[in-house]
Amino acid sequence: MACVSGLVYHHGEFIEGHLELSEGGARFLKGPGDDALAEGIIIPKLVNCHTHLGDVFIPRPEGGSIREIVAPPDGLKHRMLRRVSEEEQVAAMHGAIARMRRSGLSHFIDFREGGLEGVKRLLNASIGTHVRPVIFGRPSTQAFDEAEVDSLLSVVDGIGVSGIAEWNRGELKELADMARRAGKPFSLHASESMREDIDAILDMRPAFLIHMIEATDSDLEVCASSQTPIVVCPTANSFFGIRAPVERMLEAGVKVCLGTDNAMLATPDILSEMRALRAMVQKDRLSNPALFRICLDNGRKTLNSILGLSAEVGEYGDFLVLDKPLDDPFGQVLEATEEDIHPVSFQKFDGEVR
Repeated sequence: MACVSGLVYHHGEFIEGHLELSEGGARFLKGPGDDALAEGIIIPKLVNCHTHLGDVFIPRPEGGSIREIVAPPDGLKHRMLRRVSEEEQVAAMHGAIARMRRSGLSHFIDFREGGLEGVKRLLNASIGTHVRPVIFGRPSTQAFDEAEVDSLLSVVDGIGVSGIAEWNRGELKELADMARRAGKPFSLHASESMREDIDAILDMRPAFLIHMIEATDSDLEVCASSQTPIVVCPTANSFFGIRAPVERMLEAGVKVCLGTDNAMLATPDILSEMRALRAMVQKDRLSNPALFRICLDNGRKTLNSILGLSAEVGEYGDFLVLDKPLDDPFGQVLEATEEDIHPVSFQKFDGEVR
């Protein structure tokens, strides 16, 4: 039976083995495989847990505050989003998604601005890319309109909003409750530039939170006890001179996931973002196995509740083979680029592209 062989990643460690390939997926077996189609370091395909891909057409600003650059309704990003043509935006997003695929990504969770029109543009941009956008849409304004939300919920995977500060609290609760009644998760940015009331945030029952830069230890402990994951975005945060308290999050027991945030500020490449997180946190506070659980396991576990995506390498044929030496696999993965991904990673067993 066809296989790929080498060191196979499994929940924070690498095991010598191989994946037997079939039309139904791949089965892990210990030990080397015979007549392997490819040999190397085998990891799951990557998940980007937070993007705003719609602003990828905007040149990277030289500087500015969160409010000046990305805050609704009148930050630079939102002014540009109101002006951009559908053709320009869709083409830019399509190019970005194609690059995400080449860098080994299978899914990305996008907070999609622009109501139904924004969702439509992202869906059109993803056609033919073989990458699955997990779309967390939002109303076209910071106001609850039941008819608009009902239409939105018929096409999105979830609802993702900017934060509690931009909304009337009661209307935001209506939005979150309506999403859950439709069986769709709700999420939001929280405590990004100033601390916000964690009780009010968790009252929305979010599936996960974005940033929590200004969270207190108590806030993080509440997130851990409520099993609310937090997505961190090191590169985009660094543009604003801020930093997620990853060490305190882990000490509190929070499940941490990795995203890239605004495409105008950071390339949506998780291999690159892994390196940014590794450089940000010292190894005595974040070991390589713990880093890899954040980057390779936790995002897929978060998506498991939304899409049923497995965290197991090879499930449904979902794996990457990195054409790298087998010594120091953690270091080799951290150095990997799209040029190191073996072409077999993009094929089904029957030879079709996936």
